[in-house]
Amino acid sequence: MLENPAPHPAEPDADPSVFRLLSPLHSPVPFRDRDDELARLRHWCEDETDPHPIMLLAGDRGVGRSRLALELVRALGDSWTAGRLLRGPGRLFPALRDRARPALVVVDDADLRSDVDSHLHSMVRADVVPLLREFGARPHDRTPVRLLFVVRHAERFRAVVGEELEHSQGDPDVLRLLADAPVLNLAPPVLDRAVLSERHAEALAAFTAALADAAGTERADGTEAAHDGASPGTVLVRPERTPLQTPLDLHAHALVTALTGEPAPAVPRRFEEVAGVLFERECRRWRRSAASFTGPGVPALPLLADHPGLPELVMLALLLTGHREYVAASHTLERLPEFAGMEEERIRSAAYAWVTWALALHGGTRPATRMAEPWIGPETFTHWFLTTRLRAEPELFDRLWTGLNARRSEHLAGVLCRACEDFPAAGEILQRYVASHPSAHGYDAVRGARVLARPERVDPWIAEGLRKQEPGSRPALSAPVSHDFYNLARQTPPELLPQSHAVLIRAYQSTRRAEDKQERPRWRERRRRGRGRRT
Repeated sequence: MLENPAPHPAEPDADPSVFRLLSPLHSPVPFRDRDDELARLRHWCEDETDPHPIMLLAGDRGVGRSRLALELVRALGDSWTAGRLLRGPGRLFPALRDRARPALVVVDDADLRSDVDSHLHSMVRADVVPLLREFGARPHDRTPVRLLFVVRHAERFRAVVGEELEHSQGDPDVLRLLADAPVLNLAPPVLDRAVLSERHAEALAAFTAALADAAGTERADGTEAAHDGASPGTVLVRPERTPLQTPLDLHAHALVTALTGEPAPAVPRRFEEVAGVLFERECRRWRRSAASFTGPGVPALPLLADHPGLPELVMLALLLTGHREYVAASHTLERLPEFAGMEEERIRSAAYAWVTWALALHGGTRPATRMAEPWIGPETFTHWFLTTRLRAEPELFDRLWTGLNARRSEHLAGVLCRACEDFPAAGEILQRYVASHPSAHGYDAVRGARVLARPERVDPWIAEGLRKQEPGSRPALSAPVSHDFYNLARQTPPELLPQSHAVLIRAYQSTRRAEDKQERPRWRERRRRGRGRRT
């Protein structure tokens, strides 16, 4: 249930994802600039007098939270049982107790985790709340156990998890531990021009070595490396007035420089350009894999010859709606326009074959393996991919979400909320989704936005979707859903989602007035009949 923090080498003759090099688990770039934070975390773990067994490690995406947590796991060494949590607690604490060693459990992306569908899900109740409840119920002995939650916004995470614990009648001692947990906030390291150049050159050399890239050799994507005489020390330097925002920005730029074999540009690349280069290579990998894929009962993937872009569409669909279950994922793929016009049996067979390919491409079918290796990470790149594809093909999005069950609808709402938080352009997609079915999608979107670090970026789109229902959508807030809406709106602090909160309250009040108006004649009739019987 805990992940081995040692980096996994690529298998021989493998064609790994280029995004793997940006993963905190596999990144070849040396750990830098967080020595003070690492020392503080080690002191928290090893200080037996520290009364706080829980700590929150908070910060924006890309600042190095996950990498710092993994370096802590590695630094503790063999005298500790330490690793990232892969799935729910189960018998985790009895197993840790049997080892008779101090333990550190890192819950990465704790405000996103769920073992229901995928790592992109918005709710915390499937992993975090059970973990805390089991933590409070474990026998107290001399073997210390530390819980490190990696989150984006500490106070918002604390509030949401506290509400879930209170709702499930959690242990008051666990609530107190969560409320008193110290917070280590990570900000992007401040680097001057010289240090920035040094870090970029270091990352470029590391990525070049990892790609087995050398001048004049054929690259893995089939193109010829062309360094044009550029020195390995050629670096990307941003102007001082626009410094790099996060270490992820620096590493992504260095990786693109290593992939293209071109000198680093004097003017920094925009994120869209960086993401475009990485996804162009990733899409070629998907197509190569699909062209050569065979499996039990699948001699070749259907429709690939006529639709070379189908691998990207399959990945898009599974990222949006979840990929854990073969049958449910196959039903999602059946909605792709490429499958239109086929016989029902052939459609299901083809969709199943493509799901088999996608799961095999990303580590087989074992849940632990897929949780350890997100499909496209870091998550910001997933959001960019989804946003650009869905904006380009809105009809495709309408096909994919139509007919989703409640769980996958909630998952999709959480995905769109997070994409909107990173890219404002995704807000248009979120608004359409909420407006198409306010009774379900609006409710899911409000819930999914509760744990966001910047809900103010997402809330206006949700509120606008709730106000403007698309023609033909079901009326919002009809009983019995109205009561759930009202309870959620009443529990949501106004400062967290002010616009959506107000829209939900007004809609609920309007619905209640309409229901009372319809009920008034029946109430009068019952009252009149009651008086007649007494007479």
